[in-house]
Amino acid sequence: MKKFISIFVITIFILFFNKAILSKIISFSASKWTEKDVSIKNIEINYSKRQIILNDVEVKNIDNFHYKNIFEADKIKIRYNFKSLFTNLIIIDNLFFLNSKFFLEFDINENVIINDNLEEVKKYNIDYKSKIYPIKKRDINFLILETATNNSHVFIKTSNKPIGIQVNLSDMNFKKVGNKKEFQHYKQIFKLILGDLFFKIRDKNLRKLIKKTYKF
Repeated sequence: MKKFISIFVITIFILFFNKAILSKIISFSASKWTEKDVSIKNIEINYSKRQIILNDVEVKNIDNFHYKNIFEADKIKIRYNFKSLFTNLIIIDNLFFLNSKFFLEFDINENVIINDNLEEVKKYNIDYKSKIYPIKKRDINFLILETATNNSHVFIKTSNKPIGIQVNLSDMNFKKVGNKKEFQHYKQIFKLILGDLFFKIRDKNLRKLIKKTYKF
């Protein structure tokens, strides 16, 4: 029994303090969470500051679309609460996105958006069935005390026009974002970002199509 405990403790020690292993775990977790291929060129881990920095992050786009990626960021800085990692509520002290880029694509046919690379249009189809996830043995929630974006841009490409457009997003800052009702839900934050984007699109016809399709 003592031998087993010793091996277990050593294994945990290696996993936590080996930056190469931690980097692979972070990359794998990001891919699983987004359900897309995620590439991270370099990960910096500073244990004393409880900080993780993801450099040159790329989230691959869906096949058969124009852009290579759906999201890119020069840096994503994360400062975490160490003790919370062992509880049912993981607390992130701050989460900052630096020089991020979003790539949106709309497949338009007869003035109707019939597909997009966010896979949102298909959810409005009568025959759409949401994905069923297995029941979790342990329900883990998260809370981000502060999150902010800096120098973010959105690139939009529609199938009915050869040239895409670029929209510069406002720098934004949010407090207490999470996935529980008592927090500011992360989906609501996403809607606020979309709202900022929506009113900056100069193409009035595209704005009307987006509003009509996504009930915006």
